[in-house]
Amino acid sequence: MRRTLLIASTYLPPISGGAEQVAWELAKKLADDFEVHIITTSGGFLKKDMSIHYVSRLPLMPLSYSTVLRFKVKKILEAISPDIIHVHMALPWGYILHNANSTKVVTCHGSDTFPEKRYPERFFLDSALSHADILTAPSRWLIKYIEEKYGRPGTTIPNGVDTNTFRPMPGLPRRDDVVLFVGRFLKLKGVLDLVEAARALPKYEFWLVGSAEGGKNAIQIPRLPNVKIVGFMPDKRTMAMHYNRATICAFPSHRENFPLVGLEAMACGKAVVATKRGFSEYIDNGLEGLLVEPHDIKGLIGSIRYLMENKAEREKLERNAKKKASLYDWEMVAREYKALYEKEMALSQ
Repeated sequence: MRRTLLIASTYLPPISGGAEQVAWELAKKLADDFEVHIITTSGGFLKKDMSIHYVSRLPLMPLSYSTVLRFKVKKILEAISPDIIHVHMALPWGYILHNANSTKVVTCHGSDTFPEKRYPERFFLDSALSHADILTAPSRWLIKYIEEKYGRPGTTIPNGVDTNTFRPMPGLPRRDDVVLFVGRFLKLKGVLDLVEAARALPKYEFWLVGSAEGGKNAIQIPRLPNVKIVGFMPDKRTMAMHYNRATICAFPSHRENFPLVGLEAMACGKAVVATKRGFSEYIDNGLEGLLVEPHDIKGLIGSIRYLMENKAEREKLERNAKKKASLYDWEMVAREYKALYEKEMALSQ
């Protein structure tokens, strides 16, 4: 008899960031070994061998669904009786489901714990983490941070990449003058730093793939003749084609956990220029890519220029990058989580 796995993710692709993509990929990869259910507030690409349970997206979800709307979540739990609950982002689901009578796995993805939270978020977060049977995070630095700030030890399990989709496409024409950025158009993602690099390197085209955000996070991207805003791209194959068409990729984020875009670019055989926080989890400087400090626009410009002008060095990094990315295929990551589930369930019997 197969065990029942409930994966909790507030959103699902195509409405997603890294955490949501991880939740969805694990649900797909583990569907052969578990009866998989998902609890979420959004749509997604429904698979026939898993069930998706929807609740409404509300303000203060940890409070709403643990008090007056508790019956909605309780009804779902009673219907499926999950052996394992795997929560992606400690809040809101880590708190909403903290009293469930199941083996509970909480995977933190960065923004849910960093920077250090204040009341009332701190109360909800402490409860979510303290009730977890297993605590994981994709990066070593985040696990260390959680241990120091919240007093909870955890396990590092990296994010993965779909190497069947993100791969070299030899028949696709490749440009020799394109620097590709993929991500949300936020100051935190370093997109304005990259525009400054474009200003200093007018002979190259800079393609920005992603979407802008409104509200207090909104930024205005300066208009330059060599900066092309491509926009949001939900289709993975089309995204892989853009990686393949570019010469190199640049991701100058000020802070990341374990960014998926770098692995996607590397799996497509691209040399990467990126910042150290997050990307150093899988890029060795000078081996699979070039790493610079956050906010170091001069270093960013120099690294981009160096790779664009040195084909032999670029090709060396491309070969190494593809080889390194193959170590992070989603099948391997899913096996790590499966082994972790089984070990914890065996200990609890």
